[in-house]
Amino acid sequence: MHIQLKRNLYAPNLPVGNYVVMVLAVVSFFIQFTYDSGQQYLNGLVLEGWSVMAILGHMWLHANVPHIAWNLLTLFIFGRHVCSRLGNANYILAYFLAGFFSAFAHIAYDGRPAIGSSGAIMGVLGMHVVLCFGRFGFLGPWIVLIWFLLSLTAGFVGLLPTAHIAHVGGFLGGIMLAGVLPLFNMVRSDSVPTTESSP
Repeated sequence: MHIQLKRNLYAPNLPVGNYVVMVLAVVSFFIQFTYDSGQQYLNGLVLEGWSVMAILGHMWLHANVPHIAWNLLTLFIFGRHVCSRLGNANYILAYFLAGFFSAFAHIAYDGRPAIGSSGAIMGVLGMHVVLCFGRFGFLGPWIVLIWFLLSLTAGFVGLLPTAHIAHVGGFLGGIMLAGVLPLFNMVRSDSVPTTESSP
């Protein structure tokens, strides 16, 4: 059992693309709160309306330390497995595409000013459900689904100032990407068997 758990928890290839996304998020957060804590000069990067800069920029801004810490934790747990399946360059591309799905859903159905990579990260979770179905054993997909539903519920009931439509858009966008990318041979085979028996 120990061997099986160990193999399921760690990605087989170094997920550099995931680490690049995490480092960029941390650097952006540091710049944001060191040089523009009042957000006087970053308003153009806040998601509000159909601005290319806002759609690209909002994914790298965060409201506070717990906000970015939660997102980094999610990326560390789930993003590295998705990155290993897609490859580093494809993973970064898929991350941006999931962010676009999230932004479009938010602008179309909500419209409030929003920042944060949560929508794109929900896209990573959606891809994880499809591409890494057996990574955490039989319960793997349910763990991701519960993770998603807890975050979504917290937004709906007001426990978090969450743009829940952005989360839905990102999650569903990730699922769609996971279905499309294999058609273009952009997904690697999974080196961890899902039905491996433990000694």
